[in-house]
Amino acid sequence: MEQQTRMNLGYQQPYRWQDHFQAYEDKLEQCEPLESLWNLARRLRLLTRLVEHYRAYQQPYGAIHDPYSEQERYYSTPSYALAAAVLVSQGRTDLLESAASALTCSIQALVEQRAPDGHPDFFPIMIMGAYRILKPLLPQQALHWQQQLQQIEPEATYVFTMSKMNNPNRMINWNAIMLSGEYMRYAEGLSGKDTRWMDTYLQRYHVPRFTSLGLYQDGPLNMPNCPFAYDIVTRYHLTLMQLAGYAGETADVVQELLWRGARSSLLMLSPLGEWPTRGRSSQHQWNEATAALIFTVQAIREAKQGQSKLSGAFRQAADLTWEAIERWQTEAGDLHIVRNYYTPEQRHGYEIYTNHTCYNLWTAAALAYAIDYGEELESITPYPTPALCTSYTLETDGWFQTILSGVAGQQLVWHTALNDPYNIPGLSRIHRAGISGLIGPSSAGYRDQGFTRFAEGEVFPLIHAPAWQTEDGAWHQLADGIRTTVPFDCDAGVDPSDGGGGYRIVEARHEEQMARLVLEWSGPLPGGVRQIQAIYEQRPGIVQVSYRMMDADHSSIRRLGAWIPLFMYDGKEAAVLEVSKTLESTLEVDTAIESLHLRYSNGRLSLRCLTPGSTMSFPPEASHVASRNGLLKGVRLESTQDSSCIAYELRLEKHDPSL
Repeated sequence: MEQQTRMNLGYQQPYRWQDHFQAYEDKLEQCEPLESLWNLARRLRLLTRLVEHYRAYQQPYGAIHDPYSEQERYYSTPSYALAAAVLVSQGRTDLLESAASALTCSIQALVEQRAPDGHPDFFPIMIMGAYRILKPLLPQQALHWQQQLQQIEPEATYVFTMSKMNNPNRMINWNAIMLSGEYMRYAEGLSGKDTRWMDTYLQRYHVPRFTSLGLYQDGPLNMPNCPFAYDIVTRYHLTLMQLAGYAGETADVVQELLWRGARSSLLMLSPLGEWPTRGRSSQHQWNEATAALIFTVQAIREAKQGQSKLSGAFRQAADLTWEAIERWQTEAGDLHIVRNYYTPEQRHGYEIYTNHTCYNLWTAAALAYAIDYGEELESITPYPTPALCTSYTLETDGWFQTILSGVAGQQLVWHTALNDPYNIPGLSRIHRAGISGLIGPSSAGYRDQGFTRFAEGEVFPLIHAPAWQTEDGAWHQLADGIRTTVPFDCDAGVDPSDGGGGYRIVEARHEEQMARLVLEWSGPLPGGVRQIQAIYEQRPGIVQVSYRMMDADHSSIRRLGAWIPLFMYDGKEAAVLEVSKTLESTLEVDTAIESLHLRYSNGRLSLRCLTPGSTMSFPPEASHVASRNGLLKGVRLESTQDSSCIAYELRLEKHDPSL
């Protein structure tokens, strides 16, 4: 593990996952093509249902109102303008007036500096996309749009600029988003400036944030918090800037970083088409929508370079992200914008800034761009993504503090930071192809939920992680983490070295249908523990976990245990939990062994303890735990004979919900 006290210039290092990507390409040569399940008609159907849903909330002057707060929110209106304009370009001429009205409203709000909720930085990328499509269809109206757009002064109009903030640490994703739209305005001849001011922002504040993997570290430059959502969305906007023809001073390095990031994204995508969880805005549908554009663009680029199978893998990745979003589209056409079924009024798993209409329409806008730039995608034959055909273990670089490992059709995700109460340490996600992503579960609990709010449930650090009971009877766990010298700030990051703890990968081994990962966590850990080892071995549908106390003297440990999070409720459907107990007689002792089965949606999760003399309990403090997806329930395995080792097995298989 890289222990960093400040962000290093990782982008200057060689691509860290080159060997992993080469191994995948070698495997890809043996793969057969896949049946194409997505086409332009299906993509348009999803987008059309979204746009038509919100057309009903358009005001006479063009704005889109949020039905829950009954007002225009954030950048809903320019997002609608872009999505509707792309549908117009695809033959929906009945939407022309609606799209133009939304565009006029958006341009006026931006020029007059009255963007809703103080979010003007997000306007230009959507405005310019809609403008390019609509201007030849409405030439007289376009003259008025041009006159208004020429009035924009970036340093005065937008929020995240050095003129407004005079703080390099605040030049985060907002600034990059603004730059992408401003470049499109420049490319249309509507800006009196050249690109040198954009080059300065990119060189000083954005390029240094990239790791060798091409991942963007959002947050303060000196202590980034690195949400995966704001990595993918920043790269999405820089990709749009590149597609618009950016050729400034940083063009070559940005191109290289986006090339790396696209490959890393392909390796990281789950078999269900979902982006990894880490940090704020996790599991919002726009994560996958922005990924769809990145995968679409890279698929077309690889095809032009003659890389037919790799191109097909990127095309399959794009299809999977569309499918991940479609699962959450309602009968009315809008989306559950976070992956649960609570009503929008309940705001479960929402961030404090999350808005139902805005994030539906931003998702629509990103999907619209994927359609707009994806005309050649239909000619590309899909091939398996890494998560569908290979065994691998990937350790992120920079401050992302995440490990991903998988076998064909299955992926596990760990968070490794011991001192970050928002991203608690342990095995956070289990996904298997063909089975609901929530049952694994798909996200953990929290020690501090940061920006995230819940309709119900308690905040508790519930994750697959070791636990131990000390002689005083108190239980501790790895997820309790280590206190830092700097108080946690959900708007900033946590220095990985603060507090003195850490981890290292002892072993990472892969075979055709097996992946084995051995981690060692080092303290000072709660309860006086200095070191504990975690061993994870997975095969398709099977995950075996064991924890070993590595302290030379662990006499102060009465029992070793393991927390297992069970997914119980998604806001609409409750899981069914079945607990069984058998009596296993041996020559030496009668050992009570408990096992359990959990049924949810189309999946069945089975838990079995592998350590003789161990029992399961359901501690009350973890009976009703809030997670992004709903509610979790914690079961704790507890050793009764050996305080140095405990192990369990999870099986994840399909289940017919009608039975």
